[in-house]
Amino acid sequence: MARQSKKGKHRRRKRTRIDKRKLLLVVVCLFIVTFGLFKAFQAVSSGVSVAKENVDSLVTAVFGEGEDTSKVNKDKQFDLGEENTGEKKKYVVYIDVGHGGSDGGYKTKDGVYEKDIDLQISKLVSSRLSSQGDVSVMVSRNTDTALSNSERVEDANKQNADVFVSIHMTGNDDPTAEGVQTFYRVDANDGSDQLATLVQKSVAAYVDLKDREVTPFTFDVLKDNNMPAILIQCGFLSNPKEEKKLIDPEFQKDLAEGISQGILSYLDAQG
Repeated sequence: MARQSKKGKHRRRKRTRIDKRKLLLVVVCLFIVTFGLFKAFQAVSSGVSVAKENVDSLVTAVFGEGEDTSKVNKDKQFDLGEENTGEKKKYVVYIDVGHGGSDGGYKTKDGVYEKDIDLQISKLVSSRLSSQGDVSVMVSRNTDTALSNSERVEDANKQNADVFVSIHMTGNDDPTAEGVQTFYRVDANDGSDQLATLVQKSVAAYVDLKDREVTPFTFDVLKDNNMPAILIQCGFLSNPKEEKKLIDPEFQKDLAEGISQGILSYLDAQG
């Protein structure tokens, strides 16, 4: 009985040694498999990265560098305190700010330059239109800068604008001359006359100025435009009564609202 007991103990010790070896073998195998999978994953990841770089390089070589459309051209917009989302708008309205730089436009007896009022009205119009979700506004100038008429037209065409609106005041030797008047290119058949009519009617409804109606006239800034184009003369700075109105911030807001509503009415009619 004593021998059997020793054999039993011997056998149990032998089985214990065999189990340890198997366990060690399993651990080693698991380590090898894990290490192999890790290296394989690294190889696949590296391959994907290289493939992506190759594809990107091919696309760049064929199509060129992609343009970052999320950035705004600050030279062609007013700083309205609104964040640009980079979202593509349905319509582009080009506001041509009259005169600028050494070209001051009409100067009143009180030393007020037309170019400064043009800029203020244009900023208000731009702000009103930019509040619309489907309208993007570009401007010919947002500072006191001189521009030729051809530069203004060329820039609007480059911006692929849907409409072109040039904002001006006016003045002459007759201190009784008064009123607002909108012009479009002679013989234009691109909708310029419709745009001019809607803007003129809207402004006449918003402000207390004589309605001088719509007139076909070929200003240099209305030549060679690839879109409906108009020029609005918002009043006579040579008329003391109208000058007082035109430099009044509250009147400017109403005037800008009238211009904006006329433009929006035209865009709405286009679908």
